[in-house]
Amino acid sequence: MKQFLLFSGVVLIMALAACHKSSPTPDNSSGSFKFTSLVTKDTVIKINDLTTINATASGEGLTYTWTADFGTFIGSGSTVQWTVCHADKFTINCTVKDKNNNSDTRNVTIRSHE
Repeated sequence: MKQFLLFSGVVLIMALAACHKSSPTPDNSSGSFKFTSLVTKDTVIKINDLTTINATASGEGLTYTWTADFGTFIGSGSTVQWTVCHADKFTINCTVKDKNNNSDTRNVTIRSHE
């Protein structure tokens, strides 16, 4: 009987020693990063007029990269102004990236006329 109790005690101690609680790891997934919207104040502008474009995103260490097939950006960050010197239809893109390199790109279309 003593051997059984001794054996049971050793097994219990080994089981408890092998069982440990792991600490949670930081979430580096895209769950905390979200590019919510990209909106422009005006979808139609006159040549050389300015329109404001705003990107709404959440996450840590966000960077904004603005590109267009033509035209000029004024400013940087989540809100910029944009203008163009001729009439046409243009696509403006914004890529938002967080500190973990999660990224998303959205675009808006703006028409310009005389």
